[in-house]
Amino acid sequence: MEPKNINEPSSVSQPEQSLPIGCSPPDKDGGPNMSSMRRAALLLALLLGTATAASTQYAQPGYVQPTASASTAAADVAVSLNDWRRLRQSNGYAFQDYARFLITNPGWPGEIALRRAAEKNMVPGETPATVLAFFAATPPVSANGFARYADSLAASGRSVEALAAAREAWAGSKLSAWDEQNIFARYGAQFSAADHDRRVDRLLLENDSVNAARWLPYTSAVRRAAFTARLALLKRDPAAESLYTPVMAQVTTDAGLMMDRARYLQAAGYDAAARQLLARPHQFAALPVDTEKWYELLLANAKAALAARNYQQAFDIARQLDDAVPAGTDISLKSLGVRDDYTSLAWLAGETGLSLGRAAESVGIFDKYGKGGRSLQVSAKGAYWAGRAATQASQFAAATEHFSRAAAYPDLFYGQLALERLGRPVPVPTVQAALAVTPDQRTAFNQRRLVRAVRLLGGQGRRDEQGLFVRALSESLKTEADRVLATELAAQIGRQDLAVWTARSARNGGDSFYYRSAYPTLTFSDGRLWSITHGITRQESSFDRGAMSGVGARGMMQLMTGTAREQAGKLGIGYDDGRLTSDPSYNVMLGSAYFSRLLSNFGGSYPLAVAAYNAGTGNVRRWIAANGDPRRPGADVVRWIEDIPFSETRGYVQRVLENSVVYDQLNPYNRPAAPLHLSYYLGKSRPG
Repeated sequence: MEPKNINEPSSVSQPEQSLPIGCSPPDKDGGPNMSSMRRAALLLALLLGTATAASTQYAQPGYVQPTASASTAAADVAVSLNDWRRLRQSNGYAFQDYARFLITNPGWPGEIALRRAAEKNMVPGETPATVLAFFAATPPVSANGFARYADSLAASGRSVEALAAAREAWAGSKLSAWDEQNIFARYGAQFSAADHDRRVDRLLLENDSVNAARWLPYTSAVRRAAFTARLALLKRDPAAESLYTPVMAQVTTDAGLMMDRARYLQAAGYDAAARQLLARPHQFAALPVDTEKWYELLLANAKAALAARNYQQAFDIARQLDDAVPAGTDISLKSLGVRDDYTSLAWLAGETGLSLGRAAESVGIFDKYGKGGRSLQVSAKGAYWAGRAATQASQFAAATEHFSRAAAYPDLFYGQLALERLGRPVPVPTVQAALAVTPDQRTAFNQRRLVRAVRLLGGQGRRDEQGLFVRALSESLKTEADRVLATELAAQIGRQDLAVWTARSARNGGDSFYYRSAYPTLTFSDGRLWSITHGITRQESSFDRGAMSGVGARGMMQLMTGTAREQAGKLGIGYDDGRLTSDPSYNVMLGSAYFSRLLSNFGGSYPLAVAAYNAGTGNVRRWIAANGDPRRPGADVVRWIEDIPFSETRGYVQRVLENSVVYDQLNPYNRPAAPLHLSYYLGKSRPG
């Protein structure tokens, strides 16, 4: 994240004044600066409902005036809602504005973006107590953030922690010239050669040859020759090859040298040579300074090797994913970008290994995949495919162990397939146990500002904004008691989607919440389509009748108006645009009839019809042409789904089908027939 580029001390001697919450950003000349007394007076007037002039002057679009009858707590949340709307409109407010809001309202929608804006807009001289409070729960992510954190720690007498933060700033991305000068003046004597190695490593990664050359004399003697060669490679210096040759042997132990050599070869048009280099066995003593950038390089080149049909090379590039981090590193604790690239590499390596007949190696790679993410979906998928690889390698005891791990998640696509492999049924979601929620837990839950905001927005009829807070609330729930209370709240406020999001967020965080309350049902009389209609609705809208997508899809089954109008005509009923979001029965009638058409068009194939519901018929026909027809005898429909090029559609098909299997357990039209297995929906003749 790029910090403010401050080059002159005079430009930062006076930090930007923080505006009172509710005010517009200052004009270039500084704008109005409201005193704390005036701010207090304005807030009091807002709470009493008598500040008409003030609220008109400072109101932003979407502003809701707190009423005189509101309780103090509700009015306080109403003011915070106004702040939330204002701060989301621009990323140019002062740090103090963001910090004040975020410290008071953790977990509100858009928190990550607001924290990034806050950290970007920090300047030297920020109030230490505010900076320390801001970073108390979430550490800095940028060089600017670490620099301000170091300043505040030092001002608070925490010198050891200040030095550690300064070291992170020194090695951080896009450190400003002003911070570079001041950090070196203050901490340079305490920095080691390894600290300067990290800085030069970062500068070379960012193609900053000028500053890399400036700090080269401070680097360690053991790495200086490699840094010099990398600098020459970066600058396309005529002497690059002669400088690289003496350190060539280090290319398999120095990730930065391998990366810059690969980039140099690619820039010269030698893509195949770059891939050959990255496929070489390596064991890094000098790890990548940016793990995510390294994984991105590996992933791009492994995919290029696949495209060139060099499957062995793709496997060799992708499988060396653990060399980028210290031994024993738990990847699931890393950033989303690192986790995503790591699991992408593991999946590519595992799948390619299977096709190369290296199933025994793929077992461990798929196991790494399953442990590289935080969600239960990743865990179940990794365990299932490790089981398949173990079966292919005739490791049957290991296969049973892996399938058993996947089967622990009966509400998930791969958990359901694993249950079939083990010959076990999908259990019925249980009625939520009467968990002993204490009065103190209930009080604490209802006093949460997120809960108050959800209730307040519902009372104001602001359903779209309430939906954002419903999802944020679900993502903030950490205990079983809180999840039980959230499902109670869902019933109280008429938001079935809160119960669905509670279960979804639990599994995304690594916890199971397999309860009946997470599977709402509709009044729907078509027994043939009952389960699949519920499966689609749960994925499309989470049963939010008023859901509106960014592209205009509406209601429970997220119908586009053109599709809904056409389907109404085919059914011979009148079309009413407003009923798509006001009348769930009308929406579901049209949506289920439209899906029935798709199912017929694709010969009864649920995977193809579900994919078409999400991505369109034309895309599905193109994928059949490119990847084969999953309906043909002997086709591996599970692999076919994994080969869908749209990640959204790939996940959508799996989520809808797994939902449908659970709903088949609840389908009132199934009795006394047995519920259907996932293989039925997939069109598979063999279970699992």
